[in-house]
Amino acid sequence: MLLLWSFLQPDRVNQPPFTINDGITLFWGTIRDFLKGTAERLPYLIVGVFVYFFFWVVSRLVKKAINNVAKRSNSINNMLASLISRIVGALVSVFGFLAACVIVIPSFKPGDIIAGLGISTVAIGFAFKDILQNYFAGLLILWRQPFKVGDQIRVKDFEGTVEEINMRSTRLKTYDGERAILPNGDVYTSVMLVRTAYNIRRVKFVVGIGYPDSIEEARQVIHTVLYGIEGVLKEPAPWVYVTELAGSSVNLTVFFWTESHQANVLKVSDQVVTGIKLALDEASIDMPFPHTVVLLEQQPQGPAILSRPPSKKQ
Repeated sequence: MLLLWSFLQPDRVNQPPFTINDGITLFWGTIRDFLKGTAERLPYLIVGVFVYFFFWVVSRLVKKAINNVAKRSNSINNMLASLISRIVGALVSVFGFLAACVIVIPSFKPGDIIAGLGISTVAIGFAFKDILQNYFAGLLILWRQPFKVGDQIRVKDFEGTVEEINMRSTRLKTYDGERAILPNGDVYTSVMLVRTAYNIRRVKFVVGIGYPDSIEEARQVIHTVLYGIEGVLKEPAPWVYVTELAGSSVNLTVFFWTESHQANVLKVSDQVVTGIKLALDEASIDMPFPHTVVLLEQQPQGPAILSRPPSKKQ
């Protein structure tokens, strides 16, 4: 063992001691080699910086060009155009950075970084699945434009006016004056009702009249009210259909068209319902409510009991 240990240990007897002058010499030699290598690589460093700066300028010009084209054409949403310009600009800048690294460091291989990013991207995708889902759903909403800012929509239990569409969520101002923030993933994959997709919208409600009253007279009274209210469109024309012979009334369904915003629909509907009620009362047309008829029959030796009405044969 002693022989093995002595063999592994350096020959300290023949080596001179390490002095301060040796350390200073080693230090200055390292600095000199570093400065020499830097001076040799300086032209490459300058060229690399110039190349990166060139691509950075190109990325800025590309972003500006995309935004200008979007503003002139009006066929692309401004937010979508801004997103596309940022993505394209970032890709150009990254490409310029990789090109600069290859010039400055010849041993640098962009393929190794791309391979590493491929593995890490899978892990990031699993970790941020919901965030990425909302992001891509926002991209599709901005691209396909099923609705736009200012539209009134209904998604699940939320209904209101669209205030903002960003890459993560859609903001609604509800009719109660509250703000609802909906993830874009839920918005894009859910059944959606866009109430202001068209300029006009149909409204309907049911009016019941008594069985003894004239259907045609009631229909004429309702038509007169509809044509006299501002906000009810003449084309398409309103109409009144008999839709049900209910237990206590003959039900007429009233259809009319009006401007599609919710505030206008509520305002016109209130005027129509109020006008029809007053007009039917003035025309002495009954508007019955559900009721039950109870017949009592006196028994010879007992209290009165429920009885059926007498038949026509009797």
